[in-house]
Amino acid sequence: MYETSSSASDAASPLSCCECNARGVCLPAGMSDADCARVSGLVLQQHRLVRGDALQGVNEPVHGRWYAIRSGQFKSFQADQHGKPCITRFASAGELLGLDSLDLDRYTDSTTALCDSTVCEFSYPQLVEAARHFPDLARSLECRLSKQLAQQQALLVRCDYAEQKFAQFLSHQAWKRSYQDDQVLELHLDLSRQEIADYLDVTHATVTRMISRLQGLGIIGVRYRQLRLLDRPGLHQIAAGQHPASKGGAGTASDNAAHQPA
Repeated sequence: MYETSSSASDAASPLSCCECNARGVCLPAGMSDADCARVSGLVLQQHRLVRGDALQGVNEPVHGRWYAIRSGQFKSFQADQHGKPCITRFASAGELLGLDSLDLDRYTDSTTALCDSTVCEFSYPQLVEAARHFPDLARSLECRLSKQLAQQQALLVRCDYAEQKFAQFLSHQAWKRSYQDDQVLELHLDLSRQEIADYLDVTHATVTRMISRLQGLGIIGVRYRQLRLLDRPGLHQIAAGQHPASKGGAGTASDNAAHQPA
């Protein structure tokens, strides 16, 4: 299980909100250090997890808790009718976990860490009360939640083509990082190709083929789990359902396969 630390001991530590790298994502721009320190006081606990640790599991009580990811990446999953885990979401630093379960008594999914990660645990009732004194914080959280739900809803509208699915996935990952850096060009993905395949409901071989194809088109560059976006407009074009020709001109067999329904 994960390690925890109380907000009382961490409020003045390097892990306080004032020093957090995700401060510009979780909190309103321009918030003073004094107000930021007051928000730190709302943190019930800070949880440190290693890869594979469960943050929460199916049927565990919700208790009005939600989490802000300070660092790392997570995946959420549910079991299908055959008991096979189906990945429903990937989340990274600055994103919020648990807001979709606040009206439930128990969680309907499980969330685990994909790498060494840290989250801050909050109480939703306490945050609602505090938001009365921090209107900018309330607006910031509403905006974050609205955009997060809009992006998740967009991903629910699954297209038929493997290439388009994969491009939409990468575009979504880039969009999430752009909260911290509008010029983001590199993505570090701690999830495996098989996890991506499970999430997109395609095969491992299809993900490998799509990576090779996008590399061939000069849209991405890959080194281990570090992915560099070389042509972001081109990626968005594919995500929108437009399929540019390969650099060789005429379509290849791999090009045609990419255009087939997944």
